[in-house]
This record gives sequence, structure tokens and C-alpha cells, in this order.
Amino acid sequence: MDSKVGAGVARIRTRDPRPGAHMADRGSSSSGESARMSPDIHAIKEVEELKTEITIDAAAKETPPAVEEVPSREGTIGISLIDLAEILDQHKQWVESGGESGARADLTGVNLAKADLTGVNLQAAHLHRVNLSGADLSMANLRGASLVRANLQNSNLLGTELRGANLMGANVYGADGLWFGRLGGTNLFDAVLPESISAMDSSKAIGDATKVARWFYFLTVGLSLLCCLLIIYTTDVRLLLNSSALPFPKLGNLLPMTGLYLGGPIVLLVLSLRFHFLLLRLWGSMAALPAVFPDGQTLEKDGPWYLMGLVRRHFRWQGESRAAMTAFESALSTVLAYWIVPVTLFFFWLRYLTRQDFRGTLLHVFLMTLAVATATSIPFVVSRVLRPGDIRLPKSKNVLRMILGTTRAALAVGCILFIISLGVNRGLPSDKTGSAAGSAADPRRWAATIFQSVGYRPYADLTEASLSTPLPKGTPWTDENVTKISGAHLNEMNLRYARAYHAFLVNAKLWRANLEGSYFSEADLRGANLRETLLRSGIFDRAQLSHVVMVSANATGANFSAADLRFSDLSYGTFENTVLSNAKASGASLYAVNLRNSQLLRTDLSRTDMRDARLEHAVLSFANLEQTDLSSARLADANLTGALCKGTIFLDADLKNADLRGASLVGAVLRGAETDGANLAGADLRGALGITSLQVCSAQNGRTAIMDPDLAGEVQVRCGSH
Repeated sequence: MDSKVGAGVARIRTRDPRPGAHMADRGSSSSGESARMSPDIHAIKEVEELKTEITIDAAAKETPPAVEEVPSREGTIGISLIDLAEILDQHKQWVESGGESGARADLTGVNLAKADLTGVNLQAAHLHRVNLSGADLSMANLRGASLVRANLQNSNLLGTELRGANLMGANVYGADGLWFGRLGGTNLFDAVLPESISAMDSSKAIGDATKVARWFYFLTVGLSLLCCLLIIYTTDVRLLLNSSALPFPKLGNLLPMTGLYLGGPIVLLVLSLRFHFLLLRLWGSMAALPAVFPDGQTLEKDGPWYLMGLVRRHFRWQGESRAAMTAFESALSTVLAYWIVPVTLFFFWLRYLTRQDFRGTLLHVFLMTLAVATATSIPFVVSRVLRPGDIRLPKSKNVLRMILGTTRAALAVGCILFIISLGVNRGLPSDKTGSAAGSAADPRRWAATIFQSVGYRPYADLTEASLSTPLPKGTPWTDENVTKISGAHLNEMNLRYARAYHAFLVNAKLWRANLEGSYFSEADLRGANLRETLLRSGIFDRAQLSHVVMVSANATGANFSAADLRFSDLSYGTFENTVLSNAKASGASLYAVNLRNSQLLRTDLSRTDMRDARLEHAVLSFANLEQTDLSSARLADANLTGALCKGTIFLDADLKNADLRGASLVGAVLRGAETDGANLAGADLRGALGITSLQVCSAQNGRTAIMDPDLAGEVQVRCGSH
């Protein structure tokens, strides 16, 4: 027949040290036993202080006034104070060392009824079926302890720490000082609790705690998804023009692209931080709630899965059994709550690279680093909040190591993104070839090569795009109407290595823009403002550049072959090593322009203003310089073979060592021109003004030039047989 006993019922019985006193016991008592005791009072006191009797009372029945005892087939085990002290000391070492030394306390089935255990540390101890009825456990630490079917009836639990403990089937009825806040994370399944605690409505408590967090959760996730959709909707043209980020024309430019790409990440990060702050408050509130309620209901059942999935693994009683669906919910909730903002910020950074705004990109890198740091460190903080059974707290010397450990992923991400951003903004594209832009193996191509491997080019693609507002259909393309076109506003824009083949950029504002290495072949740039623009190594062949302002522009190494530059202003520009072959530049202003080593083969420069121009070593073979003003121009070592210089003004020009073979200088003004070493073989000097025999004689093959008879006679006299 099964006997009913208190689960793990135990008693500590002590003897009265007074002479003649005897010990009482409910299981057995004998007056003869007290008579046989030694008369030595001091010996009796010593024994009673160091030892308790071991009793096993299988027939003991102690039924509380309102609750029936939990049946047990095991008896209670007594323990000596010496052994208990040794166990507690070993357990203390085990707790303080984090399990590296000492031993965990195992007091399964021990009788500690009415024992004075004030302030003892039994954190994470095994206390199955222990009898602590009537014991004084005030200020004791039982965090994470296993108290399955333990008897805590009528015990003193004032200030006792029970968070994370397993109280499944335990009897806590009538316990004094038990506070609901000390039961956070506990397993109370089938436990007998005081009425004030058992009446707690778990569903209402969890619902109230998650109410605000739910709203911020949906706001953060929804805004992140909206930003991702707007990023997908973004084109290079709209990004560069700072057009409206919203696909609703009626709203106008309510949200410009810069507002979306620079303000959006800040708003998202702030919202994410606010959400995680609310989550920490939520977890702090939930940390005070039991993980499993007496009716078997768990926290995750009453809370929304997308929030509970974040902390399910932190509750030991909920993590013991996981279905595949539960694991999927946990993974999905983690991605949405912790990583949707960092992923969205990554897409912001990736898409904004096309604009090549390095300061804006650095902002994205900084925000991305903060977002990743939040995503990696918040779970660690949550574990500290929700796992009350942690054995060891970090020492002060390990705090820095702990911080670096939780943020190293964020620091690594920040460094990688910064280096890649630098490689894109300062490097070369992977598809750029030619000596002007470096060899194909140039190390500056590494960043673009990485992107090319995934099919992405981090430079603007404006191929056949209309950046300026075209004329309405049916409007004639007269010069007057062209001037009315609203040009694109791209001042100081960075368009390095952009692809803009056949792009429409009439009257575009590109003041101080960076078009280095850009591809504008056949683009329409009529009337554009390219003042102080960087055009180095750009491709503008067959482009329409009439009436363009390129004052002080730097077009070193650029290609303008067959381009239309008529009536453009290139004054003070730098066009060294530039290709202008077959270009049309009649009527243009090239005052003080630098065209050293440039290729102007068959270029039409008629009626242009090229005063003070630098044309040393330039190739102007068969170029049309008719009626061009080259006063004070420097043409030393220039190649003008076959050039048409009819009526050209070379006043005070430097033509030393210039190659003028076969050039037509009919009616040219050569007063004050320096022709030392120039090759005049076959040059036509008829009707030239201001030329002297000295100039002809100082040149090479001067006598073979075609001259007026008067000049020929003077040359014959001065040069003689030489």
C-alpha cells in the first residue's frame, strides 16, 4: 500500500544542551535513551552543534490545512551539518568559478524541514523532492535550482531569489514573503501556490506587455519593406536628378531621392533603436513572469510568435521541446526583428554608390555599422535580462573583451564597406581599358571587379536617357526653341565612368561636375554648362556640344573626335593629349586653351579665337584654321602639314620648329611670328602679311616655299645659296 509523504520532507532535529534535557521525536522517543546520555554537558553541546540525526520516516503524514500532500515512494534523508556545510562550500566555489571548480550541490530527497538557511547560495542546485517545509530561506539564492516536487510549505521565502527555478509539482502553499516578481522564468507546472499568485492572469499580463512593442514592430518592418520597394523603383536617372522618390506624380517632389537615401536610413535606425529599447522593457517585464504557468500555459502561447520567437530559446523550459515550425518561427522573427533594418541599410548603401557621393556613402557605412552592432549585441543583452540562471557575471577586466566580442562583427562590416566604398569612389571600373585609364590589371579596379562578379556595375548608366526635359512633340528644333529646354541640374555631380551613350542633356547644368572617364558618345549636350568640369579621359566622340560652355574645364586625355563644338567656349580649358580629330569647332572660343600634344587632325577650327593658346607638339595636319586668331599662340614643334591657314592671324605666335610643309598660309598674318627651325617646305606664303625674309631664312626649307615675287627676291638676297 502506497504511503503518502511530503515530497522530500525533511527535518533538522537538535538537542537541548541543558543538563537533564531530552530529545523529542515523532517517529520514536524514549525516556531510557535520555537516561543513558553522557553527563558531560560540553560533549553534548559539541555533538548537537555538529550533527543532526538521520531519520527515515516512510509513514510520516503531514497534510496542510487546505492541500493534500504529494505522494512519494521515497523517504526523507537526514544530513549532518558538517556534510551540509561542505556541500554548500563546494557549491559556492562551483558558482563563483562558473563550474570550473567545486561541485554542484545535490540535496535530492534531503530533510531540511525548519532549517535555518538564511542567505544560502543554492543557485542551480539539485533539490528534487527536498523537504523545506517551515524552513527559513529568507534572502537565499535559488536561481535556476531544480525544486521538482519539493516541499516549501509554510517556509519563509522573504527576499528569496527563485527566478529560473524548476518548481514543477512543488508545494509552496502557505509560504511567507513569496513575491510574484521573484518567479521570473520559473516552471510552475502543477505547482501548489498561494492563492494571491495562482490567481494571476497570464494572458492579460503578456498582452499588456507586448501591446506597444507590436505597434513599433509592424512600423519598423513595414517601413523597411517600403524602403526596399522604393530602392527597387529607383533608376540612375532619378537618383542623379534628385527626383521624387515616390511613384505618384500628383505628390510632386514631396520626398526627393536625397531625402530617401540620406534621411531614410537615419529614420530607420532611430526607429529600430526605439523598437529594441521597447523590446528590452518588454523582456524586463516578461523576466518577472513564469516561463510555465501552473496550468501548463507558456509565455510564447499568449504572446505573438514574431516577438516570442526572439526569446524562446532563452527560456529553458520552452526550449526543451521544439518542433520544426517553432524553429522556423524563431528564425523568421529573428531576421525580421534584428536584421531587416541592417539589410535595408545595406541596400541603401549599395544603390547610393551610383551617385558617388562619398560623404553620403560614409554616412551609410556608419549607420550600417551601428545597425549591425545593434543586431549582434541586443541578443546578448536580452540573454542577460531573460536568463536569470547565469552562473557567473563578467569580471571587470573582461568587460572590454565582452564589448569587442559582441561588436566585432559590426566593426568588420563597417571596415569592409568603407574599403569597398573607397575602392568604388577612388578606383576604376572593371570594363575601362586604354592607357589613359590604366591597364586592365590596374589594382584600382579591384572593387569594381568584385561587383562585376555578381553582375553589378556601381557607376551610373544613363544610356539613351533623357535627363533634360525634351520639347513637346511637334515643336520644331530651332535654335530659339532649343534654348527654352529645361536642362538637367547636375552641378557638382560625380558622374565618374558613367555610361551616357546618346543621352539627352541639352542645356544641362554640369558646373564643376566630375565626368572623368565617362562615356558620352553621341550624347546631346547642346548649350550645356560644363564650366570647371572635370572631363579627363572622357569619351565624347560624335557628341553634340555646340554652344557649350567649357571655360576652365579639364579634358586631359578626352576624346572629342568628330564632335560638334561649334560656337562653344573652351577658354582657359586644359585639353592636353586630347583627341579632337575631325571635330567641328568653327566659331568657338579657345582663348588661352591648353592643347599640348593634342590630336586635331582635320579639325575645323575656322574663325575661332585661339589667342594665347598652347599648341606645343599638337597635331593639326590638314586642320582648317582659316581666319583663326592665333595671336601669341605657342605652336612650337606643332605639326601643321597641309593645314589650311588662309587669313589666319599668327601675330607674335611661336612657330619654332613647327612643321608647316604644304600648309596654306595665303593671306596669313605672320608679323612678329617666330619661325626659327620651322619647316616651310612647300608652304604657300603668297599674300602673307608681316612676314619678312628673316623669318623665312630662319626657317628650314624657306626658299622652297611659295612666295610673292618681292618676298622671294628678298629671301634670295638674304639667304643666298643657303
